[in-house]
Amino acid sequence: MMRRRRRGVLGLLFAGLALAIPAGLAAQTVALEVTAGTTFSSITPLFTVRTAGLGPDRPLLVNVQLSSTPDFTQVVFDSAFTKTDSVFAVQLTRPLQSEAQLYARARVRAFAGPLFSSPTVGPKTVPAWLRLIRPNSPTGDGFDIRRPELVWSGAPVLASVGPWRYDVEVTLGGRPEVAVSGLRDTTWRPVVDLQASASYGWNVRAYLPSGESSRRFSAGTFVITDPLLPTTNLLYQNFPNPFPSAESFATCFWFDVGEDGARISLDVLDLRGNLVKRIVPGNDGVELFPAGRYGRGAPGTSSNCDNRFVWDGTAADGRTVAPGVFLARFRANNGAPTVRRIVFRGR
Repeated sequence: MMRRRRRGVLGLLFAGLALAIPAGLAAQTVALEVTAGTTFSSITPLFTVRTAGLGPDRPLLVNVQLSSTPDFTQVVFDSAFTKTDSVFAVQLTRPLQSEAQLYARARVRAFAGPLFSSPTVGPKTVPAWLRLIRPNSPTGDGFDIRRPELVWSGAPVLASVGPWRYDVEVTLGGRPEVAVSGLRDTTWRPVVDLQASASYGWNVRAYLPSGESSRRFSAGTFVITDPLLPTTNLLYQNFPNPFPSAESFATCFWFDVGEDGARISLDVLDLRGNLVKRIVPGNDGVELFPAGRYGRGAPGTSSNCDNRFVWDGTAADGRTVAPGVFLARFRANNGAPTVRRIVFRGR
């Protein structure tokens, strides 16, 4: 009775594969340890293998395996080696796939002895090799400086495998505007002034000396705004465009009013010039606007869009329009209208 109780306790403590214990011998167990939590601390993690009760025969024949499936039918890493110690560390020197979910186990046997396997560890997620931090809002970001700071991060990696190097590119209309290569830092400011009222994207390529690399593109665009009051009436290109996108259900309109008390109208038209939806005046009936900038999200919010000045793809009667090309027509007082092209993908 005492022997059965002892064997049960050891099974809980080591969570290993325990066999029947001959009198006077400890239970045979194998355990695989890695940092706690659901995510590996590095893309080259360190494992610790602990064995007990395998007897004095040496060397120990060891396999540490990683698999994308819990039954280890899809092994992505299998390291075979020999050890003489009962406790030892296994350091991965090959980067694991970014954001992969993996299971791990150790299999050990003493020379000519039976095979013992540790309990499975996982699933655990490999850190993303590269993350863009800011600006990276799906609904867009705004800056009142011409050289905004771009911030990203690279996953922890074994020093002998790294360090990361970074290529950064700022794009305008999908075309490169300014770029830099070979950075080790994870922040950068463009070396030239960016244009005001233009929507920029950016991307980073991270790469290791061995050639592995990852590229990330910003989730949204960012715009350089002038903090001073505008001096002209202006309608910017709506965004996202085309819409809807994975991040936004509607498209957003930004516009500037350069004179106090200007009478503003903003309409969505079909290609024949027929009115589809009136944006300004909106439900509040306001059509006279003080000088200022409109359509931007409130400071401190995660959105770069004022929901009073959006179009969700519906007509004035609430029906969703057919996919196609539409026009945004903006007019201030009796001035000439400004027209922007809208692409609606449909729902």
